[in-house]
Amino acid sequence: MAARKFDPKFKNAGKQPGLQIWRIKEFSVEDVPKELYGNFYEGDSYIILHTKNSNSFDVHFWLGRKTTQDEMGTAAIKTVELDDALGGLPVQWREVQDHESALFFTYFKNGIKYLDGGHETGFNHVVDQLENFKPKLFHCKGKRNVRCTQVPVIKESLNLGDVFILDKGKDLYVWMPPESGRLERMKGVQQAESIRDQERAGRPKIHVLDGDWNTNNEWWKHFGGKQSVGWIKSPYGGGQDENYWLDKTAQITLYRCSDSSGKLTVEKIKTGHPDAKQLDTNDCFIVDADAEGGIYDLDGDDVMILDGINIIYVWVGTGANKDEKDHAKETAQMYLEASSVARHKKTTIDIVFQGKEPPTFKKFFRAWDDKLFQGQLPNYKNMRSLLFH
Repeated sequence: MAARKFDPKFKNAGKQPGLQIWRIKEFSVEDVPKELYGNFYEGDSYIILHTKNSNSFDVHFWLGRKTTQDEMGTAAIKTVELDDALGGLPVQWREVQDHESALFFTYFKNGIKYLDGGHETGFNHVVDQLENFKPKLFHCKGKRNVRCTQVPVIKESLNLGDVFILDKGKDLYVWMPPESGRLERMKGVQQAESIRDQERAGRPKIHVLDGDWNTNNEWWKHFGGKQSVGWIKSPYGGGQDENYWLDKTAQITLYRCSDSSGKLTVEKIKTGHPDAKQLDTNDCFIVDADAEGGIYDLDGDDVMILDGINIIYVWVGTGANKDEKDHAKETAQMYLEASSVARHKKTTIDIVFQGKEPPTFKKFFRAWDDKLFQGQLPNYKNMRSLLFH
């Protein structure tokens, strides 16, 4: 059988440990300069490869909230090509702007930054960037994972509970109102330092507005003058940092997905902590894990669905057959659409393989034990058919 072709841009993919990022541009991919890692345009789609070693990879395709259907489709196709180029070994992740996985955030120590526009913006040199620079305002928000999102440079964008960065090209102002969070303050400064050092060769000067947050003339001249202070929204005007879609009082619900009758049926069998005795290796299961689960509820002969509110995990056991995998994907999509749980409309579906579970998946279980799956190889080759077929 002839080897499948892949994009020439992936020729050196995975050769060295670390991060590589490509941006989708007109049905192809282009390299993102390393100094711009962590910057994502809302109108674009990206592919991110994290290489641990020669046979351990994570591939994420990231979708901006304004990306086109064509770019989304190209990102999916190119992700499969990258998977082929790396021998089918990567674990694949689908990331949506504002709802990225915790693993994704670990790659960017200074946090991530969302910018207006798309690939038509291009990657400009430092000198070009600073010529006729138009001020930009970034809203930095989050308790554990801080995102800095470009917003209009108007007083209505501000609130007293979050950190904001005013980027004037040669000067960066980090605005820290008194009720902003400690981590947001730290990440705001780190993001400003990243812009200065990585994107602009150390040229800009950083101004931290802490004690003078309400008196700095240079800051306030962009927002109607110091008299606008009294009109700035309260700390709650920026929304809660916590994940407000998660109902912390809900319990686990276990569903059985069976085709023993000749057609796929979904039956609710228990609310509470599932028991391994309730699992049948001939069926697949949905675990609605609003609370904590038990590791022994995972059966290697099944495909299981774990509902993490903002992420639906499809867990692929080593012994799961093709029909179970196909039905599990379809059922996960139907389950997500029919669920009465209040969740964000951009909840995503990610694939997890037995023995390769990430920390974001393990956290749903009371007592995770990696030894439970030792000696059982994950079926990497079946992964793409769950997301792309």
